[in-house]
Amino acid sequence: MADKIRVGMIGLGRISTLHLPAYDQSQNQSQNINAELVAICDKNKKRLKEVAQEFNIPESNCYTDYGDLLKQNTVDAVEILVPHHLHAEITIAAAKAGKSISLQKVPAMTLSEMDRMIKAAQENSVHFRVFENFRFHEPYMKAMAMIETGLIGKTERIDYRMYGGFQALSGWKVPLKSSAWRLTEKDNYKSPTIFDDGYHKHSVISWMLQESIDSVITWQGKYNIKVAGIPTPIRLDTPFNIIYTCKNKAHYATLSSSTHDFFPMHSDYYSCDEYMDVIGEKGAIFIPGCTGSWFKNCEAGPGKEGVHWCTADGKWHSDTSMNSDWAQSFINCSKDFIEGIRTGKQAQLSPEDARYILQIGLDAVKSTRENFREVKLKEITDGI
Repeated sequence: MADKIRVGMIGLGRISTLHLPAYDQSQNQSQNINAELVAICDKNKKRLKEVAQEFNIPESNCYTDYGDLLKQNTVDAVEILVPHHLHAEITIAAAKAGKSISLQKVPAMTLSEMDRMIKAAQENSVHFRVFENFRFHEPYMKAMAMIETGLIGKTERIDYRMYGGFQALSGWKVPLKSSAWRLTEKDNYKSPTIFDDGYHKHSVISWMLQESIDSVITWQGKYNIKVAGIPTPIRLDTPFNIIYTCKNKAHYATLSSSTHDFFPMHSDYYSCDEYMDVIGEKGAIFIPGCTGSWFKNCEAGPGKEGVHWCTADGKWHSDTSMNSDWAQSFINCSKDFIEGIRTGKQAQLSPEDARYILQIGLDAVKSTRENFREVKLKEITDGI
């Protein structure tokens, strides 16, 4: 193996701007990521040229066909950042080519697709993980460490909320064309929030809840976006409220999300932000902020970005010293992948954990299509 893990990136869309900094050589020393970007692939030649110039990648290592990139023996590992319906095809090809694989969420459209990828990785003895940066958001990492030490006792309840604005004070301007696939049935079950972005939330909830989710109930309302030049409003899958139940019905979690025509928040990324409460047997943890900057420098109300908690003696504590920038979670997640390749330790998410979270997401969508009924996880045996 080379001194540095040599990475190829397949797909250079919007989210790649948060994956690429992990391989910025000027940042590697401080971030301690011993890897370099050596090859890239995208059908957009203009985007290929931009990234190639930024990362000093020769034209000979820029591809429009992922198969050509996978043939290169100078590539040790690949990051796959393409629409969900292409994941199985490319991941299986990468496994057969002997590459270590980091696959962006959502890993698959069905459990059988996920199983095919897991089998290919096992048969070819390659490192395979699903990229899930929310578990590497530093306030969430701090909160999980507190949960694992028993500071608040066993988790009994989680409330996770996301707020979004079609327009906000600042944030990415994402062209409709670049995200249109998320509104299709074939590519994303017409569920950009419940299934796609929701994968992050299902992941964090199942992580912090510390016991298996038994069933899901999803209520869904109606929100339409009016876009200039398009005569018919575009239907989103928000607002919604998901209830995750355990076999012990005293333990549960909720996820609620709403999109508004305007929301008074700043963001360096998507114009949304999150807030989480974790209630335990003998304490509680509150985590303002994640994707956006709504709570940055908040001197009143919910509090600043970071972690705030109340212990069994009724005393309040805060830690806002960690890096709360959402972009840092991508770097942390990439670092975990590279370390996993070098040490042989399974990087998060393991294929098995990723499959379980996929099953939760499929369950949540199925509930919306069956009159918001409670759907047991065991009912999901493949797709919807």
